[in-house]
Formats: sequence, C-alpha cells, structure tokens
Amino acid sequence: MNGFYIEANATVQDASVDLRHFNWVLPCSGTFSPEKHYIDYSLDSRPRRSMISVGRPGHRIPTGDILYMPPHRQYIGEPALQERHLVCVALGDRFLEAFFEAEHPLVGLDPCVDIQNGAMRRLFEGLASELRSPGFASTTLIQSMLMGLAVELYRHLGIGEADTATGRNSRQVRQIVDYVMENLSAPLGIADIAMNCNMSLRHVARVFKNETGVSLGEFVARSRIGLAKDLLRCENVRIKEISWRCGFASTSAFSAAFRVATGQTPKAYRCQPRHAH
Repeated sequence: MNGFYIEANATVQDASVDLRHFNWVLPCSGTFSPEKHYIDYSLDSRPRRSMISVGRPGHRIPTGDILYMPPHRQYIGEPALQERHLVCVALGDRFLEAFFEAEHPLVGLDPCVDIQNGAMRRLFEGLASELRSPGFASTTLIQSMLMGLAVELYRHLGIGEADTATGRNSRQVRQIVDYVMENLSAPLGIADIAMNCNMSLRHVARVFKNETGVSLGEFVARSRIGLAKDLLRCENVRIKEISWRCGFASTSAFSAAFRVATGQTPKAYRCQPRHAH
C-alpha cells in the first residue's frame, strides 16, 4: 500500500492506540479479523467512502466516522481511493478486565460501522492531540481516555441489565436506529428494516412509534436529509454522490425531497455561509 505509515502510538497493558495515515491509490479489498475490540475514528472532515461487510456476504455498508469491530469475527473491507488519517484503538482482555473488575461487558456487542456518539469523538480527538504532543503524565491521560472509550462504547451498543418489556423495546429501537443509520444509501422500506432486525412488520413500526413518537418512515426521511446536510457542507462531495449516499434513486428525486424538507435546493443550501446552516 502506498502512503501508509504510523505517525505515533502508545500502549497501556494490552490496549493500544495509534495514528495511522493511509493513501489508497489503487482499488483493493481485504479481510480483517481483529484479535481485540477494535475501534477507529476518522480525523478528516470529509466523509469516508470505504465499504465494509459485517454480516451477510456481499452486503456492503458505507463506513462513518467511528467504526467498531468485535474480536475474532471476519470483515471484508473495500477502502475508497482517498487519503485518510485515523485514530485506531485496540482494547485487549487484560486492560478491560482490570478496568471493569473482571467483568466482560463488551462481550456480545455487535459490530457497528457508523457510531454516532459525540463523547467518543471528543475522546478520539483528545487521544490524537496527546499522541502528537505528549505532555506530563501522558500515559495516565491516555489510559483514562481509553477507559472512557470503553464505557461510551458499552453505553452506546450495550443492552443494559434490565430485561423488562420497556428495556427490550428500547434495545429494539436502538437496533432499528443503528440499522437505519448504517444503511441510508440502501432501500429502507419497513419490510427491509423488519427483516434485517428480525422483527415482524407490525411490531417494528409499532415499537418505534410507541418509543419515539415518530413514525419509522418519517425517521428514515429525516435521517436522510440530516446526512445530506452534513455531506453538503463538504464542498468536494458532488451532489450526485450525495443523492446516492442518502438513498435517492436520482438527483432530481433528492432535490425534490430536500426542497420539501428545508425550503431550499441542495445547491442553495451548500452556497449559504457556514454559520447559516
């Protein structure tokens, strides 16, 4: 691979963090099976366009800013031809057992290719800053931020302790939200969501509406427009690509939906001053 190097790294017990630079110049794909809980974060402002398969063979999903892969599972990745700077974290069993007092809360977590978590973003940014300019008690600070990532990861993806009907419904809603956010470029009819979340058509729509107060169709539409707004702030991403990333069949369908939702065309929204967004 051209243009790959590790800028800085640190190790705490069997946990590690490093800053990696990638610059893919030729199409490629590969299989990845981490030995530890693997999390990475893209420091670049423009969106990733890499694809990864985390479940069914051939079912590829575009990656977001934060990616989580549980250990000892096989993933197939197809990196986009772009330059990336990643903060990569591997959390080993000894580190986690010492922190969680011999418990294993991360065991059983499912992979997620697009974690939306502001606290985790801030921790990753802090790790990058400390690796680039280490100061007093740097190892202690890095250890603290790695512990914070483990906690936030469990809070975001964990299933909780209570097994009440409300708890189950909340976990199912989180499953639905995660599936929708990971598949905004794919068909997202209620039947698609129900099948991939192992729920009935009736149940998936009812539980989402009851728990959130928003219909599932409205949530999908809002999420697509929200993603479109984020992508439109990246001037190097073409509107045609944005329409595909947001699951629209054509740029005209995207423009029509965006105008209904915001009162503006995508082009007009992009041309606004940044603070007006």
